[in-house]
Amino acid sequence: MSPHKPTKLVLSVLLILSIHQLPIISTLAQQTIAYDATKLESQPDLLIILSPQYSTDNDIHTAIHTYQTEVKNDLGWASQLITLQEKENNYQNIDTIIETTYQAHPLKACLMVGEDLNIALAGDIDYLEQPSTLPWTTLGDINAYDTTDQGILCKPSTIHICISLLLPTHTLPYDQKKAALLFAFEKFTTQRHTIYPNTICVMESSELNTNSKILYKHLSTYANLAYTEDATETEIITSFNQAYNAYFVHGHANPAGTDVNKQKNMGWFTAEFLTSLETPFFGADGCYVAGWWSNQSDNNHLDPSINTHWYGTKIFTSTSIQAMALGLLSQNGFSDSISFLENVMPDLLSGKTLAEAMIGDRTIGDTIIVGDPTFHYNLP
Repeated sequence: MSPHKPTKLVLSVLLILSIHQLPIISTLAQQTIAYDATKLESQPDLLIILSPQYSTDNDIHTAIHTYQTEVKNDLGWASQLITLQEKENNYQNIDTIIETTYQAHPLKACLMVGEDLNIALAGDIDYLEQPSTLPWTTLGDINAYDTTDQGILCKPSTIHICISLLLPTHTLPYDQKKAALLFAFEKFTTQRHTIYPNTICVMESSELNTNSKILYKHLSTYANLAYTEDATETEIITSFNQAYNAYFVHGHANPAGTDVNKQKNMGWFTAEFLTSLETPFFGADGCYVAGWWSNQSDNNHLDPSINTHWYGTKIFTSTSIQAMALGLLSQNGFSDSISFLENVMPDLLSGKTLAEAMIGDRTIGDTIIVGDPTFHYNLP
């Protein structure tokens, strides 16, 4: 399908987001299973929840254990791996696990591993799906967000826990999905101390940057800024000749790419470019970028991804990207600051982990984190 033609939205969530109102997250109520807190072996800072599909795979367990060890050596964080059985796999039960764990010891982050995890729905438009991690990032159960007959109505909420997704494409063979996860954990483990040039690249369409341009340019306080308005394809390709400590694209978008030029088809930044990009942190700022393509149209359900042409899956093909922020990163339609750029990036660029940079910030649930929530810059 054409990358520029999504028009209809179930529950109007993404349209609502685009005009700076409250997003609706549609989910069906499911019975919550009581979580046995005695499963906790430590007081973890990091929780890793492994989906039923991979729960008995020894190679994946080994890769995760190696990652846990390196996180401990690097940050001093204790971590806990929890494997889910199919009967436990609904987003409300996962929320119970997270909140029960937090009560024993305040979590900083939770890494959700496996595309078969049950995740709340943020948007369903044509053949496009977008997940929501909002129920997991907030404490207080449904008191952290409003509900309607159709689902969950987000309100500006405080992030208590950084939730990050690691989801291979559903329709790939198991061996390919397993290899992708092993690659990601090896990358998160072995590249924790890489130092990148202190330069941030921003490619932004002038059609949408009335409010965001100043937010991006404020990043020059923390790093050298290479800012390009209405970039052409040539300028995009040329930008790959050097490395960056962060790279952002902003414009009309979908899961497969972003138009960073106000003229259509002049500056299409495809998700495939991420394999050529040398940076540990990538951000796509725009509608639809936090989701994937499915073969089901507007059924008010989070359907499986059917191909690898979406931003989030490129965490498994990029040799350098450790973490991504996907969504309306410069959204600023409220009187208080809820922008990822305003709230998170200054702390991240000052040396905090991604999780620590996010905790305590305000959000309306429109940003998805992909990759390693313990990612941090190594400052000179």
